[in-house]
Amino acid sequence: MTWLKGMLIALGLVVVLVVGIIAALELLTSDKGKEVRHISIGQRTITVSHFKNLTQESTADGVVKIVADGHTITATQDAITIDGKPQNFDPTQDVEVSIDETGAVQAKSLSADAPRPDEETPDEGADAAAPPQ
Repeated sequence: MTWLKGMLIALGLVVVLVVGIIAALELLTSDKGKEVRHISIGQRTITVSHFKNLTQESTADGVVKIVADGHTITATQDAITIDGKPQNFDPTQDVEVSIDETGAVQAKSLSADAPRPDEETPDEGADAAAPPQ
């Protein structure tokens, strides 16, 4: 009977360990309901990040209306307005619009070689052009 008791204890420990690992993984990968969406308009891509709720409407004349967490982003191929305020961005530049925890909106242009917010950056120490030794 002692071997049965030992098996039950071992089985219980395994179950507790598996449940603990699953709970830890969900906490680490959770982004608290915030998402990232890439929207292409003409030559540019608008990246809306850190939002909780987003709706998007496109009209036949090329206007895209994005409502993210109560903020209205209107975009055409050559102009962007956020909450009715025009933004100064080159029509060929990609733009990132992020909404912080307090609900404030921040827009910035992304350079051509800058990675998107959800992309991995290459290792700093690895240089592909370095000569072999």
